[in-house]
Amino acid sequence: MKGKDCKIVQDLLPNYIETLTNEETNVFIEGHLKSCKECTNILENMKKDLEINNLKREEREIKYIKKFNRKFKLLRNILMIIIVLFIIIVGRKTFILSNLANKAVKIKNETNYYTKTESYSKGQMTILESYNKDGITLGTMNVYSKENDVKKIILYKSDKETIALIDNGRTKTLTNMGDIAINPVFFTGENLLENIFIAITTRAYKIELNGQKCYMIRDGNTEKLIDVNTGLAIKMIDNENNITTDYQYEFGVVKDADIVKPNTIGYTIKE
Repeated sequence: MKGKDCKIVQDLLPNYIETLTNEETNVFIEGHLKSCKECTNILENMKKDLEINNLKREEREIKYIKKFNRKFKLLRNILMIIIVLFIIIVGRKTFILSNLANKAVKIKNETNYYTKTESYSKGQMTILESYNKDGITLGTMNVYSKENDVKKIILYKSDKETIALIDNGRTKTLTNMGDIAINPVFFTGENLLENIFIAITTRAYKIELNGQKCYMIRDGNTEKLIDVNTGLAIKMIDNENNITTDYQYEFGVVKDADIVKPNTIGYTIKE
């Protein structure tokens, strides 16, 4: 009978140690242990093994936690370095763009200026000169194609009318071109948020172009050069479409004689 009880008790001991047995079963086990040294020894050995296993498990958990903490601290430090570098780089570019924008603001209020734009694209060259004074604009655009054809357009705008005289070498037409205001070109944002966005999405660094100091703003395949002193665009290179555009500006040089309405005699009105 005792041998049968020993077998039952020994089967129950793992659950007993884990306190998974009910009160009635506990009374039976504990009553048996009082009279059975063999089962008592087995219980003690089980407790020792369980304690050892628990210690080993705790050691593994501690080692895992320490390893995790080391990796977490390393990743955190790397992330902090990346964030700091990002802030420094973006902050620097934002400062540059905002500084250029502040300089350009003064120019936006100018009412007397001359601009010249030269654009080269796929065998075609376009030269646009514009005289602007007190709300009146007179511009001349010459388009030279690789077939040696020349197309000339005269653009005129005042507070009363807006016209374009087009001469392609064969016909001369006069038409209304809508709004043809020709203004200085800006590549900076009008506010801080716009400049932050530009700073995030572009590269910016200082270079010299023909002895003139400027900032190169590179956005994908497009390179934009901005005058350090004025904040105005002086060159744009669109590598994807193979277009190069140069800009020139002069302020306070336009005279009334430069913005006289062009003679429309010989031009056919086109609606």
